[in-house]
Amino acid sequence: MIDQKLSLSRLESLLLKACDILRGNMDASEYKEHIFGALFLKRLSDKFDADKAKLAQEYARKGLADDLIAQQLEKPAKYDFFVPERSRWANIRHLKKDVGTLLNKALEALEEANPHTLQDVLKSINYNKKVGQKTLDDGTLVNFIQHFEKIPLRDEDFEFPDLMGAAYEYLIKYFADSAGKKGGEFYTPSEVVNLLTHLIEPKEGMSIYDPTVGSGGMLIQSQNYVAQSGGNTRNLSLFGQESNGTTWSLCRMNMLLHGIYTAKIHNDDTIKTPRHLEADGRLQCFDRVIANPPFSQNYSKNGMEHKDRFQVFMPEGGKKGDFMFVQHMISVLKSDGKMAVIMPHGVLFRGGEEKTARKWILEQGWLEAVIGLPGGLFYGTGIPASILVINKLRIGGSRPQVLFINADREYKEGKNQNKLRPEDIEKISYVYRNKLEEPHYSRLVTLEELEAEEYNLNIRRYVDNAPPPEPHDVKAHLNGGIPEAEVEALNSYFNNYAGTKAMLFAALRAGYVQFAAGFTDKEQIKEHIETSQGVTDKHNTYQATLQQWWNKHLPAIKAINNQKAVFDLYRKLLAEISTTLLPLGILDQFKVRGAFASFWNDDTILSDLKSVAASGWGANLIPDEEILKSQFADLLDKHEQNLNQLAEAEALKAEMEAEDYEPDESQPTKTLKKVKDEIKTLKAEISAMDKRRDELVAAARVKITPAEAEQLIIARWERTLYSTIDGYLKQYLQGFVAAVENLHNKYTTTLKNLITEREKETQLLNQYLNELGYE
Repeated sequence: MIDQKLSLSRLESLLLKACDILRGNMDASEYKEHIFGALFLKRLSDKFDADKAKLAQEYARKGLADDLIAQQLEKPAKYDFFVPERSRWANIRHLKKDVGTLLNKALEALEEANPHTLQDVLKSINYNKKVGQKTLDDGTLVNFIQHFEKIPLRDEDFEFPDLMGAAYEYLIKYFADSAGKKGGEFYTPSEVVNLLTHLIEPKEGMSIYDPTVGSGGMLIQSQNYVAQSGGNTRNLSLFGQESNGTTWSLCRMNMLLHGIYTAKIHNDDTIKTPRHLEADGRLQCFDRVIANPPFSQNYSKNGMEHKDRFQVFMPEGGKKGDFMFVQHMISVLKSDGKMAVIMPHGVLFRGGEEKTARKWILEQGWLEAVIGLPGGLFYGTGIPASILVINKLRIGGSRPQVLFINADREYKEGKNQNKLRPEDIEKISYVYRNKLEEPHYSRLVTLEELEAEEYNLNIRRYVDNAPPPEPHDVKAHLNGGIPEAEVEALNSYFNNYAGTKAMLFAALRAGYVQFAAGFTDKEQIKEHIETSQGVTDKHNTYQATLQQWWNKHLPAIKAINNQKAVFDLYRKLLAEISTTLLPLGILDQFKVRGAFASFWNDDTILSDLKSVAASGWGANLIPDEEILKSQFADLLDKHEQNLNQLAEAEALKAEMEAEDYEPDESQPTKTLKKVKDEIKTLKAEISAMDKRRDELVAAARVKITPAEAEQLIIARWERTLYSTIDGYLKQYLQGFVAAVENLHNKYTTTLKNLITEREKETQLLNQYLNELGYE
């Protein structure tokens, strides 16, 4: 067992090791339920044991007899979740035979003991499920159980209260990434969900509904948004419906592991059978509705309930069911409610029934915004999507304009999947909330114009964000020089980096400049700009200003002592850093706010802050690598040296085993046997170091005092903030370099020079031909 409190990074690492135990036997899509089932079973059992021990102490203090205490402790009503004997980890940890069957029975018993919260949630998990022609053997499952034995999951084991829920969401994303295209069936990327919650702005006291709830991420993030906005999440009401039974189970477990016991999540087809009803059978209505429905689905009117939800029925075939989801969401939205839904672009401009539906929504005055997203954001499809924002609250009784935002060019490109950056989310939500018109980004379009366009909502029709054509000056191409107008277009860079314009360019003739003396080739541009005084001074100013800002707010950061303080401080610091850095130039308000959001919501920073707020400055928040570097630098160097030597030895072995190998004169005495022995020794040393690693880190961690831990953690946070801001500055600087290099590429070589060079080459060729006797 782990002695210290469990951090999020440590729990994530332990859960991945549990995945490793099963990975060789089946695909991630096949064993995800095994991981979730064991995690849920261990968590509820550990919590039950802890609650039971507290109750026993309380009854003992009251003087109850031992036999009466024993009776009271076995009453299900005393617990959030009652864990029957068969499901208790104290019994599961000893399983050796028929392990899969007994784990299934443990889950079944747990579900039956808690029918109001767990009915049908766990029985679908099957540890005896065949993969190919075999099931998991007892040995593998015993190792699996023994690994979970090492993971303490009581409330008091956690660094912060919602650690269990955060780890569960981490696992859901891990399995979505592993599932590829199918990952989109149960998971929407968190950045997209974050954007949707910023658009609908849920508040305390509201009801929030997701009709295609998946694994529940949109409801969870909606609750997080309320908490981060300073609201009370206890009086939020969460509702959802999911047609896939397995995904519905994931959602139910997600809610429960986040401590959300009152969420009402139904398992059924939303279009066919909506399950959230009032006592009189009418559809229940909600303050906020949020969804990412499956794209381009068919549906059937056969057996459909509550058909009055739909003003316009889409064709039952042809995979055009998207507007059926939109209309359902509108039908369950309160008269002052707001909704945001992700849609494929086709619904914006196709004719037929979809055009009729768009006309109806526009005439009602409900469509508030249409937002274009980049391609490649979602699992399983590279096509760009859009967001429709429907707002039934119409100020002044009407909505004469619709805001179009074209954000499809602003994102972070990824290898397999693109992502919205924090600054992208900030910009979209800010422009939406303030109904701003930004050139090539957003525009307010009147209903009259939309009517004239036959209710076509194609975003590019109203906001064309295609980059302008590259300018080319014919005179410059012919006679040399760089047009002053193209240099002036870079004034934002020159204004931020004093003196760089004079350093780079010199006058040539009226309307044209040339590169200054000393710039003989393009490669010199990057070095000269990056080492220029203007760039150095500006970046030093940023560093000094940021350090002053950090020192000013460090006492407040150190004083964090509860979860609400984490969110309150975030809002305060976000406003403060914007005010501080905006006057320096380079970064606009979206990038400043996005950079700080990137820092604060870093994979470790936010969980660190929550941990400090709940448990103080614990040494377990210090990463293993940091401890190893500070305490065992010599061992790390030796380990790195061994790894390098192993790579070299294995490469030499491969050479020596090749048929055409010739010995290197510098190593004439090395034989294949010696190389193999060297490899064996190095592998043994590396393996021994890997095994000692956890022991060394644990031993060193125990010796770190809270004051030392605070110093190390604060230093890491500060480094992370500086590197985050510096990353944005470097990106801007790279844009400057690229723009100047582009001028060099376009205008350094003139057409006249090319003709002269061609004539020289032609003369030389003719001379060779004459020498060879050709005329």
